[in-house]
Order: sequence, then structure tokens, then C-alpha cells
Amino acid sequence: MSNKIDIQFLKRTLIFFSISLLLSAGLIFAGYQYESKKIAEHNKVKASLSAAHSRYIKLVEDIDLIHLYTERYKEYRKSGLIGPERRLSWIESLELVNEALQLPQLSYTLAPQQEYAIPKFKTAKKIYVSSTPMELNMHLLHEEDIFAVFEGIENSIDNLFTIDSCSIKRKRQGNNVLSTKDSNLISSCLLRWITVDVQNK
Repeated sequence: MSNKIDIQFLKRTLIFFSISLLLSAGLIFAGYQYESKKIAEHNKVKASLSAAHSRYIKLVEDIDLIHLYTERYKEYRKSGLIGPERRLSWIESLELVNEALQLPQLSYTLAPQQEYAIPKFKTAKKIYVSSTPMELNMHLLHEEDIFAVFEGIENSIDNLFTIDSCSIKRKRQGNNVLSTKDSNLISSCLLRWITVDVQNK
């Protein structure tokens, strides 16, 4: 007995199968595209969150730096490094040192303020560093007095100063006898009181 194949039924079945296969392939492709899109969006959001977190960390660090520099700025203003000259404070400091050491003689001369012109010394824009020269003349009992003077100045005032030069010579040439009351040495030193002016505009 021969089997007769129903071509019409088989044709319909093949068509349904082909359509189902195409629909499945389309759904798989659409699902893949949807998944890729969502993964890309997830990565984008993740990168955005990471960038926002980095900006937040940097902002916190910047705030900490601003607070630190603000406090230091206040300290420098209080000390007299930043702001106008404090000639009276410098003179008072010297008088306190002389009162403590009881030097035979101490005199000083303050010159007008001038630019702090040091080779290779550079500052940022709107920051002007000035110096006020002070000639310091002292009569000393012995050479260690000069170190005591500068140490006393440093301890009595927070202002920044430099010592450009110092000279010491015997008051009595050829005399080996040292006095315990009168001065034996004469010293002349050039100091510079440093002042920083910050322009806000």
C-alpha cells in the first residue's frame, strides 16, 4: 500500500514553521538588542555615578584645603607676615630683647620699605613681597651675645626676617683684657623684615 503525502498539509506546516522560526529569531535579536541597550545604559549610569563620586571626593578635599589655607592665612596675618608693616612691633621686640640681655648698647635704623629683590625668587601674580631693611648696631660683651639677640627676636615676634650680613670687631684693638661690664665687641648687622601683600583684585 503506497503512502500518499498530503502536500497541502505539509506546505502549511512548513509555512507555520518558517514563520515561527522567523518570529523566534526576531524575538531573540530584539532581546539581544534590548539587553545590549540596557547593559550600555547601566554602564553609562555606573560611569556617571563613578564620576560624580570622584567629583564629590575632590570637592571634599578642596574644602579641606580651603579650610587649611584659610587658617594658615589667618595665622600669617596675625603674625604680621601678611599685611602692612609692623614697625612698632619690631621695635618693641628689640627693646624687649635688649631689656632681657642688658647689652651695653643697642641701636637700630629702619629704612623705607622696598621690593624683596632676591635672584631667582619668584612669586605668583598679585602677591607682592617687600622687605624693610633694618641696620642693627650693638656693643657686645662677647660674641655669643649676637646669637642671643637673634634668638630673642625670633622668640619674641612671629614676623619673618632675614639676616643679610653681620660684622664684628674688637672695640679695643691690641688689648687682650676683656671687660665684664663694658662692651668688648662692636657688631653691625643688616636685617630685612619680610612683608607679603596679597592683592584681591
